Amino acid sequence: MKKAVVIGAGIAGLITARMLADYYEEVCVIERDEFPSEPNNRQGVPQSFHPHRVQPRGALIMEHYFPGCNDELIELGAISSHDEKLIVTNKYGTLVNKEDPSSFKIASSSRALLEWVLRKRIQNIPNISLLTSMEVTGLIVSEDQHAVTGIYTKERSGEKREDQLPADMVIDASGRSSKLIRWLDKLGLNVPEPEVLKVSLGYSTRYYKIKSSIPNEFVMSDSDPEQGIRAGIFMRIEDDIAGLILFNAGGDEYPSTQPEEFQEQLKHLFASDKIVKLMEQLEPLQGPRGYRISESIRQHFELMEDWPSGLLVLGDAFCNFDPIHGQGITVAAIEAETIGKSLEAQRLHPDPQFERNVLLRMQQAIDPAWWLSSVADLRWRGVEHGGPYELKGVDFAQKYINLFTKQAMKKATQEQDNHLFFMQFLMNALILPPSEYFKADVLNMILNDNGSEEEIELRAALSVQDPDLYQQKLNEIIPLFQLEYDEEIKKLLETLQPASFNG
Repeated sequence: MKKAVVIGAGIAGLITARMLADYYEEVCVIERDEFPSEPNNRQGVPQSFHPHRVQPRGALIMEHYFPGCNDELIELGAISSHDEKLIVTNKYGTLVNKEDPSSFKIASSSRALLEWVLRKRIQNIPNISLLTSMEVTGLIVSEDQHAVTGIYTKERSGEKREDQLPADMVIDASGRSSKLIRWLDKLGLNVPEPEVLKVSLGYSTRYYKIKSSIPNEFVMSDSDPEQGIRAGIFMRIEDDIAGLILFNAGGDEYPSTQPEEFQEQLKHLFASDKIVKLMEQLEPLQGPRGYRISESIRQHFELMEDWPSGLLVLGDAFCNFDPIHGQGITVAAIEAETIGKSLEAQRLHPDPQFERNVLLRMQQAIDPAWWLSSVADLRWRGVEHGGPYELKGVDFAQKYINLFTKQAMKKATQEQDNHLFFMQFLMNALILPPSEYFKADVLNMILNDNGSEEEIELRAALSVQDPDLYQQKLNEIIPLFQLEYDEEIKKLLETLQPASFNG
């Protein structure tokens, strides 16, 4: 294999370029922006201002392609998850985790620092080149239009020269601003209607300077859409800076970008006492900044029988998520890893439908993340799921998760048993398959809440009384995911042990 081109040098594009370097003699990354000389935010990444956190599975994949990157981030001032105290607050109580529940160390940093570290690694790989201030204007195709053979480019500055760049593989990793749909339409290809979550979400972030010694804490204040209570997250990043983010969906009053209103909204979180107390020890660096998203979109390119060879897509250009769940970077890493495994298999057993089958495997890999984030967002009034695709089991899953969360908090705070809480952490981190969470023996465990409102609602949705029929019913209600789990993920799951929680 000779040459591959990656469109976009965000985190998804950088991981993809590193993966491709093992399979192509030359890899070229095309980026619209000029790169900053220091770890600063780029204009082409509007969400880069806001906090980012990589899930354990995503961090493991990045560590595979960029060995030692977590340690490098920590050396540059990022916070190690092993040094954090995790505090989780919801309407059922508060958990304080004094140890990192993961045996795998994860660095907490700004997106700018993470991207900068990965980009520096990429620049040291001989068969990868980076072309900046360059716009991709279209796809070059074969005479029969069955294959993509390169891209058309245009300089964004100087002479604004137009050119052609031939390639054996083109991968679009340009994010939400992708023009791939337009290019495919121009080629006369019928693109399937996408799956859409009309989420109308908004979040606002404010950064603070840490003036004196405070506990190294990651505070997660859960939302309660029924009561209109926002989510709030407090986290430290590098250079003695902490970020605070407020979030809600559904299109109602968004978190404010006015300092006084933002400060007032902090008082209405579940963890308000803890967060307001922390704020008293910090110095604001600037006013809050907002970010708004009207829709989350999942493309279904795998349904196109005439999908051209030599073309793939991943990251937000393929499927984009509500950022508050922290799954976007991890999903992009999973997609890049999926392409890498497919390229390895292609060496031994060439597949004439390679690209389309890769898209199908990527859909299977991201299915749990899309479903879980949709289930969570659909709790907000005004959020709707659209498109000609079924989103199965949402109402039941919401009731199940409500009771599970209540029981997890109760067991952890009253019985010092955090097994349930840990299961939920692993599923949301895309390590534990949903089938291990929505299963009969777990259902039997949580249906023991003395007739609480949550239990009554779940029993009514279950509609069967015989515990022997629970698994059959769950299989009917909950989607049957086909997420691939390789040996590395199984090893990670085995090494993760529940930490000790105190209420």
